[in-house]
Amino acid sequence: MPLSGEAIRLMNYIDDVAVTLRRILAAAPTLTPEEAARVGEHLSQASPSAEDVARALAANGATAQVASIAGAGSTPAAL
Repeated sequence: MPLSGEAIRLMNYIDDVAVTLRRILAAAPTLTPEEAARVGEHLSQASPSAEDVARALAANGATAQVASIAGAGSTPAAL
């Protein structure tokens, strides 16, 4: 089944978020422990989170795999 333009657009947004997260991971080693803690706290308080989005997609008929992907490696302590 072909994807709608909206689905493709949303997938592009996800790609943009992934690029941003890679940039954060690349810069994380340059932070002091205090800065890393504050950035991690800020990330954990961001709303909506990837988990929130994954739950909404799962509730709309997406597979359970979406929720498990969103939760993989998303702990702020990794910063």
